[in-house]
Amino acid sequence: MFWDYKRTELEIWIEDIYKREGLLKPSDLSIDNVSKKLGFGVTFMEGAPNRAIWDEEDAEIFLDSKLLIEETRGVFFHELGHPLMHYGDQGTMANKGFKELQEAQANQFQLYAAMPFFMIRELDLPNSENGIINVFIKEFNINRSLAKKRVEQIKRRILKTQLDKQYSELLANEKIFNYCKNIKPKEVPKHAVDIVAIAISRKLSKEKVNV
Repeated sequence: MFWDYKRTELEIWIEDIYKREGLLKPSDLSIDNVSKKLGFGVTFMEGAPNRAIWDEEDAEIFLDSKLLIEETRGVFFHELGHPLMHYGDQGTMANKGFKELQEAQANQFQLYAAMPFFMIRELDLPNSENGIINVFIKEFNINRSLAKKRVEQIKRRILKTQLDKQYSELLANEKIFNYCKNIKPKEVPKHAVDIVAIAISRKLSKEKVNV
């Protein structure tokens, strides 16, 4: 069901890090295991602001211990994105726009890191959207809101790929039509006839499938 899903460069980058560190299945993605593999510290503190503090050599992620584990994991993967992707501590940033950009990037990172596609691909998923969301909740131990965002993101990515394919086919057919329209019958080369014949054959076969 994921043939038309295209991974982003960020997604591939995260996947490479996970595979290099031996994070290969959902059960490997505990906060303790991921932080140890990547060499980051994690501090649980009641009432603490959820944030990461980092420099070029080290990083510490602070998490509010009062949160439910599903909420905590979502926050962890968001904060994990900052030391992996960004330079400098947000607390010292004066540029609000740059800080907002980093937050948006961390939100993308969160979805990819909490529910990596190479792990999703190995799951036995049901056909319904709600069923897939429930599997994500169970397998990746995250809340419904985050699972739903990931499913919707996957759907959008698949739809975009499918629309891109349809647009490319339309352009190809238009080029064939314009080419054949502008030449005289006696001048039609054999390869053009073959191309048109193939295009018509494919169109007819698709129409039969859709009936």
